[in-house]
Amino acid sequence: MIAAKSLALYKNRPALVLEVGKDRLEIKLEDGQTVKVRDKDLELLHPGPVTAIPAPAQGGDFETARAMAESGLALPLGELAELVFGSAGPAELLACWKEGLEGLRFRQTEGGLQPLSDAELAKETERRAKKESEAAERAAFVERAKKARGRKPDAAEAAFLPGDERFLAEIEALALGRSQKCKVAGEIGLAEEPEAAQAFLLRAGRWTDAVNPHGSRAGCALSAPRLELGPEAPGPERLDLTGLESWAIDNAWSHDPDDAIGFDGESVWVHVADPAAVILPDSAADKEALGRGATLYLPELTAPMLPDEALERFGLGLAERSPALSFQIRLDETAGVVGVEIHATSVRVRRTHYAEADGILERGESPALAALARLAELRTARRLAEGAIEIDIPEVRPYLVDGEIRIDPVPATRSSGIVREMMLLAGEAAARWAFERKLAFPFYGQEAPSEPGAEARGDELSAQFARRRLMRAGISGPTPTAHRGLGLAFYAQSTSPLRRYQDLLGHMQIRAILAGREPLSSDEVQRRCALAQAAQSGTKAAERASDLHWAIVYLLRHPGWEGEGVIVGQAGPASVVYLPELGLETKLKLGPGRGLDERLRLKVARLDLAALESSFDEVR
Repeated sequence: MIAAKSLALYKNRPALVLEVGKDRLEIKLEDGQTVKVRDKDLELLHPGPVTAIPAPAQGGDFETARAMAESGLALPLGELAELVFGSAGPAELLACWKEGLEGLRFRQTEGGLQPLSDAELAKETERRAKKESEAAERAAFVERAKKARGRKPDAAEAAFLPGDERFLAEIEALALGRSQKCKVAGEIGLAEEPEAAQAFLLRAGRWTDAVNPHGSRAGCALSAPRLELGPEAPGPERLDLTGLESWAIDNAWSHDPDDAIGFDGESVWVHVADPAAVILPDSAADKEALGRGATLYLPELTAPMLPDEALERFGLGLAERSPALSFQIRLDETAGVVGVEIHATSVRVRRTHYAEADGILERGESPALAALARLAELRTARRLAEGAIEIDIPEVRPYLVDGEIRIDPVPATRSSGIVREMMLLAGEAAARWAFERKLAFPFYGQEAPSEPGAEARGDELSAQFARRRLMRAGISGPTPTAHRGLGLAFYAQSTSPLRRYQDLLGHMQIRAILAGREPLSSDEVQRRCALAQAAQSGTKAAERASDLHWAIVYLLRHPGWEGEGVIVGQAGPASVVYLPELGLETKLKLGPGRGLDERLRLKVARLDLAALESSFDEVR
């Protein structure tokens, strides 16, 4: 029973017991605060009587006591006080308790204080010295970093010393999104945010503008999966289509050909890479692809969704014969789909790029390609008649060559329009084929856009932007819905299984039917669509931010840049201006009398790489 005027411990703090009540004891702490507590909340240190919390006794020889005490056995506080001070009064007991709290020579255990052995003492002494040294080094780094913030990058870089890398690595982890907290950043005076960390690293000369943090910051993998693909799963024998003229037409810089087109005089053939021949649901490659959602394309690197082996084995036209999943599509006289068959095939594909394909068409060198061009025109007209929304905004492609950033326009070509229509046709065919078989499938739809006003009609650039603002998000899942933006009653993305998970998922479902296996259930398809879309949204965010990063880098490296802007909209008092040469949008307050689609001459006003912000002024 704890009595009044005794010395006790409350939450590891000394306390003077003032009064003992029926249910509670009133105590006084070192800071003068009084608290009412239960008896069981206190640990008796000395029965008293004491009228105040004493100062701990001074002058005791704890080191001699440690050496004299039997190793491994705990000493009660009273015995230790007698050994150290020759008495066990309140001040002496309090000094012994604080010695145990310090933990250098004795550690607190049940029953008292246990002396550390010589080896334990040496280890603890070394640990504390190291901790004090690290604290001193950290404090010195913080002071250097604070000074570096106000210097030019070259001078700031020189302010750091060998050994500072471990502290700078903490800031880099924050800038890359690999950690959410960074104590040293706060000590320097930075906001614990990736953008603030990046700005510091740039200013301090630790990073250059060539460091793009946005892929890492979005949580994207930045290299191909390191997995091996097994042999083909049992399935139908491949149909030999090597005698059919087939074309893989893409951008000149594309290195992952996963679709090709052909025409046999009666049917359109769309051949698609066939990684689902070896990738089964819940395999390691399937799980990895689902986690990524899509291939990541950045100006400085490509991180494939599938192992490099998948492209080597299934890229169309990379070998004399390529395995494929081929869509045979029969059309009526208005280019409407009247029949679809899907085959596992072996094809011979000629790879080419859009400019070369346009030349082949102009010279009439391929009757099959010419027939596909005519069908593409019919398909486009058919979709437009069904309400498809066409948006034509000039695009650019930022990329790096030997560390230098280039931004090139993406030209519009006749053959790219043909390929696009054939890919949309294959998507419609796959969706119809799955629907007719009541197959759970990753259908892809889109609600009708908002009712367009007068500003969204026409071919002007401002009208293109107005139409884009009206478009709604796509819907992916096992329930087929019309894709109003494309003017298609059925649609599923099906022609990019090497680089988009939902396409691969559709192929796995088709493959299951062709091989007589049980396909995934509707609930499982829905689950995978949701996960893939979430992962893909991170990939898209990284790509958008990275393109903006490199556009700003381009301007930083070309400080005298001037170029054309086009007014494409209004945002409050500011005009929205598109810069076709850079693929950037900006806002300018231009004053009255300026109209949509007016062309301006612009120059750079301000650039902030870490914040991904740029502003421009009109050149008068």
